[in-house]
Amino acid sequence: MLTNIITAVGLAVLLWAIVNTTRLAVRNRKARNFDAAAYGLVPRERLDCRRSGPPVDEPALRFAVEAALRGEWEPAAGLLADTAERQDWAERWRVVEVFADLAVEDEHWLRIWRAKRPQDADPVVVHAHALLLRAWAARGEKTIDQTSAQQVALFRELLPTAVYAAREAARLAPRDPSPWVTMVAAARGLGLSHDEFRGLWSEVTRRAPLHYDAHWHALQYWCAKWHGSHRLMFDFAKQTAASAPAGSLLSAVYLHAVYEATLQDGDAAYRTWVTKAELARVGADLERAGAEDRRLPAIRHLYAAVLVKTGRYAEALAQFRLIGGWCGAAPWTDAQDAAAAFDHARGLAALHSGRP
Repeated sequence: MLTNIITAVGLAVLLWAIVNTTRLAVRNRKARNFDAAAYGLVPRERLDCRRSGPPVDEPALRFAVEAALRGEWEPAAGLLADTAERQDWAERWRVVEVFADLAVEDEHWLRIWRAKRPQDADPVVVHAHALLLRAWAARGEKTIDQTSAQQVALFRELLPTAVYAAREAARLAPRDPSPWVTMVAAARGLGLSHDEFRGLWSEVTRRAPLHYDAHWHALQYWCAKWHGSHRLMFDFAKQTAASAPAGSLLSAVYLHAVYEATLQDGDAAYRTWVTKAELARVGADLERAGAEDRRLPAIRHLYAAVLVKTGRYAEALAQFRLIGGWCGAAPWTDAQDAAAAFDHARGLAALHSGRP
């Protein structure tokens, strides 16, 4: 009798698995072949994986970059001085990143600038972040078990140099959060204790409590692959959203936390960590955000992916319409074929949202 019951249960489970697998296969096939245009979406043959959103022409920044490549540092100095004068710390950080990245490849113009103006903080801010970028480039993006001893040794040699330069920049520009953001970005590599990190973090928030990129770097420190855990990471993300004013895109730090969790736990992370309240907050803040905000496209990609994975297909479809044909962003770029991954997610959103 018991044997018959066990056999019957086993057959029922097997039948359910076959039916469910078949249903998923049919759903995925339909999603791959859906008519994008019928749902107000860009046709798949026009998808562009080169960037997350449409390019923005910035003549002044482009001119300054071209000038630096010719060895002329003055336009870069002018841009950075302007951001400092306006105390636009988010824009300043973006410009610092552009010129730090340039300095990694060619720092001749930066050396001239520092020699001409030894007491100017701005070239030191850029230099410190360039050193940090060199350190991370030396380490590579793979996990520690896939990183060579030579890479780790060079990484650990370069990081303190970057922090030393950042502290000098902070001395020269005491109001500027940028050197402290560089130090926060170095903290996970240095292995700072939680208390040491909180000390650094307080220096950032004292100067720029709503600094988006600083919060992203802090989230990396608190994630499980570095010096925290899923719980500490999500606590940080939720505290960030709770302390941010309505309309602030800081609530999207929560999406980055979800993304980090999926890298370790796969789709199970969506069931464990995603809450309706947090998604509603992100959605409301995205609606209030200005269309010119450069962070919007990348955030929309993460948001749309989470909405699809949590079965909120109509909301996801609305985001995909806003995204357009751009798909050069996480999580799609983690796939071997970013366009196919993006298009499949769009297809699921469209087909489960009902008729076009």
